[in-house]
Amino acid sequence: MKTNTFILIVSAYSILLSLPAIFAPGLAIEYFGGTVGDMNEHASINFIGGFQLTMGYLGFITYRSTDRAVRRGWLLAVAFLTLFSIAVFLFNLNVRNLPPTKTFYFDMAFWACMAVGTLYFRSKE
Repeated sequence: MKTNTFILIVSAYSILLSLPAIFAPGLAIEYFGGTVGDMNEHASINFIGGFQLTMGYLGFITYRSTDRAVRRGWLLAVAFLTLFSIAVFLFNLNVRNLPPTKTFYFDMAFWACMAVGTLYFRSKE
């Protein structure tokens, strides 16, 4: 797989992940076991969705870029954010005893592959 293809896949995934958080936050809150009517959770999930949408959009810009520094920077940012998200999720799961989501193992495996992939493709740039 080429680096460009990987960037395109991660960008599309990021945008797809953001859409429920922005346009159907109640579904996203319910999925993660939150309280649907809580406006603080609603605002938080909207913020996370906006952040994901921005990362996906920046990925599409990176996809079209020929500058290696831009590509390496975006890949490193995605690796850091993904690894940090995994760490926070595991902390909440094990220390705060939050129940796992319905697709916990799939999410963790996919995110771990994405993090390893970003580091791999960053090293190729």
